[in-house]
Amino acid sequence: TSIGFTDIVSRCTRAQSEITNEEYDEGARRLRAKLIKYNPMVVVFNGKQIFARFVGRKMKEVECGRQSYRLEGCCSVFYMMTNTSPLNAHFPTVQSRMFYYDEIRELVAQQRVSKYWRSESHEKCGGNTGTDNSSDKSVQGAVS
Repeated sequence: TSIGFTDIVSRCTRAQSEITNEEYDEGARRLRAKLIKYNPMVVVFNGKQIFARFVGRKMKEVECGRQSYRLEGCCSVFYMMTNTSPLNAHFPTVQSRMFYYDEIRELVAQQRVSKYWRSESHEKCGGNTGTDNSSDKSVQGAVS
């Protein structure tokens, strides 16, 4: 089992508004290629704005939690959590965000026991492909 962390833009900024469209577009292209190449079980986005932009939706169209979004050629389950920056006034402490980590832990556990992830080959996703970008708020108890 391994966990990887990455980002869309690799330079430090004080706010997402400092990221240019060109930087974002190039970073999103690289991230999509990495996701298709490495095909992780779960992809977690740290922040509503960056996830909405990545999937081509408006912020009001996405909610935190498990997502029904699928990336063509990638069998990963997508999850979006609120930004963990201390500037996020809605969840200012680690304790106030722990439920996200609990949901992610449960989602990873579910993926580990799924037939697809136990198989030798991950060439077929068993119906876990496509490009449905709608939000799925049904998860109970899963990148910046």
